[in-house]
Amino acid sequence: MSESFVKLTDEHAIKSFDCGDSEIETDLKNFLFQNAKPYLAEKMGVTYLIENEQATISYCTILNDKISMSVDEKKIWNRINRNIRNEKHRKSYPAIKIGCLATNTNYKNQGYASAILDFILKHLLSDEQFSGCRFLTVDAYNTPAILKFYTDYGFNFFTAKDIESKTRAMYLDIC
Repeated sequence: MSESFVKLTDEHAIKSFDCGDSEIETDLKNFLFQNAKPYLAEKMGVTYLIENEQATISYCTILNDKISMSVDEKKIWNRINRNIRNEKHRKSYPAIKIGCLATNTNYKNQGYASAILDFILKHLLSDEQFSGCRFLTVDAYNTPAILKFYTDYGFNFFTAKDIESKTRAMYLDIC
């Protein structure tokens, strides 16, 4: 069965996709079918799909973001600034955000989410970059498996204040 990696367009027919029945999984499925095309039309986010003839295997929506200094998290901000060679440190830095990343239940644990993240990183690290971007960010759903996926890639938490929240704000310095 042949798989393809495609950028979602307004004309593209989204194939079947089921990532489970939990509240998080329902949110991710609903985003794909109800919000991905409107986000594209409004220039709010771009969705990429891995699909085969029958189904959407995995997808990711990316959008522009920035990380900003938080007075409450000076320790984290100082660590971020130390890694950036610049005479005058800024109060914010450009970033790309992973808005959604999900995999169809029939294809979980087969490396598709990693393939999408590798695709994003490859394009962010390309010599032919379109604009400046230092960080990759995500509001990761606060489940052990999802947080492990991102920390295994080297993502860090912005704060401990969201430890009990539905999502955790995370970042990856791509330099």
